[in-house]
Amino acid sequence: MNRSFKFHLNNKVIFSILYLYFLITSFLIIPAGDDFFWWGKPGHYLLTHHFYGLDSSFGGSSNGRYLGNLLEILIMHSSIFAAIFYAGIITIFIWCLWYLTGRTRVSLTMALAFFITLQSGYIQSIFMWFAGFVNYLPPITLPLLYCIMFKKYIKTNYSSPTAFFFLMSFIGGLFVEHMTLYQIFVGLLSIYFLKIWNKRKNNNLSKNIVYAYTLGAVSSAIFMFVNPAYYFSRNEYRKVSFSLDKYFESYVNTTHFWIITFNYFIITLICLSLIIIALKEVKSKRIQYFIIISAVFFIIYYLSVNLYLKLNCKINYINYQFFQVNHKLALIDGLFGILFYLFLIASTLLVLKNYDTYFYLFSTVALFIPFLFILSPIFIREYFSSFVFLYILGIIYVNKAIAIIDMTTLTHKIFKIIMSGIVLSYALVMFMMIANYQSNMNRVKDPDFLYTAKTLEHKVPYPAFVSQNDELMMQSPVYWDNRLNYKLNDYFYNGNYK
Repeated sequence: MNRSFKFHLNNKVIFSILYLYFLITSFLIIPAGDDFFWWGKPGHYLLTHHFYGLDSSFGGSSNGRYLGNLLEILIMHSSIFAAIFYAGIITIFIWCLWYLTGRTRVSLTMALAFFITLQSGYIQSIFMWFAGFVNYLPPITLPLLYCIMFKKYIKTNYSSPTAFFFLMSFIGGLFVEHMTLYQIFVGLLSIYFLKIWNKRKNNNLSKNIVYAYTLGAVSSAIFMFVNPAYYFSRNEYRKVSFSLDKYFESYVNTTHFWIITFNYFIITLICLSLIIIALKEVKSKRIQYFIIISAVFFIIYYLSVNLYLKLNCKINYINYQFFQVNHKLALIDGLFGILFYLFLIASTLLVLKNYDTYFYLFSTVALFIPFLFILSPIFIREYFSSFVFLYILGIIYVNKAIAIIDMTTLTHKIFKIIMSGIVLSYALVMFMMIANYQSNMNRVKDPDFLYTAKTLEHKVPYPAFVSQNDELMMQSPVYWDNRLNYKLNDYFYNGNYK
């Protein structure tokens, strides 16, 4: 009993430290690109014009992402609010990963490792960029919270007030379009599942909370898509094609790299776990050989191709396009990506037979499928929600594999070693962020940059932790001229619009 309480207490301490870590990190983030748009006059104009403007220079910023836009403006004018909100959302998100995957030591370890094992594109475009963070992390965190609350309701018949579920989905639908629509699917699926659950278990659980969640999701979708920007835009920022050739070209040249190839860390863990599960639990030799041979192949392939791409190819971090990628290699890699997902689907149906994993698997696929048909805008951040569910699936696989192996004492020692590695990795990231911050504060004091519109002369020491790899033209002299003159009260709120 005392041991259990101690472990529970340690979890509280861990998540408190995590919150403090990201609270500090927020102050070290170097804004870039759209951050300055929303801070300045264009953002103020859209704020006062229903987030719709006829000027084509507004591009995709003229949209129905009302809450995301409002929060971005507030973040750029209040460093204190930015820190509290940024740290809170990330901490809740990582807590959700841990809670949904069993609340085990493995779950905790992998949930904490999420931030330090991400491919650099997600780091740059979501965690180290306020404009990306505010539109992509809250809308995936809220459905994860809903999943936790829904599962608890199924098990205990306890829930928060019905109005809370309406507000949760209504708020969650005002950030980014594909998650707005995804929430409607989650709501409808919840209604169907609860109906089947009541019938099979002879229960009479009220459907009020799932009706409320679905109604909130539908309401937010209506509220978002009535914005005229989706119908009367004068720019070509949003492009949807009905050409199979365009779909194929987009998948081969861009999409599959982000949704599959560069996720080699979690792919490797899934495949290693599948090998252990197949050896220990699968009785059919044919299925066992299929899983083991396929898993070994994908481990070797994805580690090898990522090494090759890292040594031979470059990425344009403004639009996340690739240079020097051999077309035949891209074609083969795209094919293997399809084969991997077919393998993942087959393996999950064979060895993880429960509704939760089926939902996570479906969500992984459902959240990247729409971007096969959209030509613009397509950056890496659009695939983040899909990756989150793939990562959750990975944690579940690793949990199952570890549970099969009877190595309690060794597992405890390994846990300590891995946790030490995670702590050191977080410390290293903090060191690099501090170095970037100091370097940036020195370079933006250059009078030529501030007053003659001259581009900055050099990047920060670790550009991988700055949006768009710290492209120099993405910095704003007007913003920094204002920021360098901050007084204490400006950190709580600075009302300048320039």
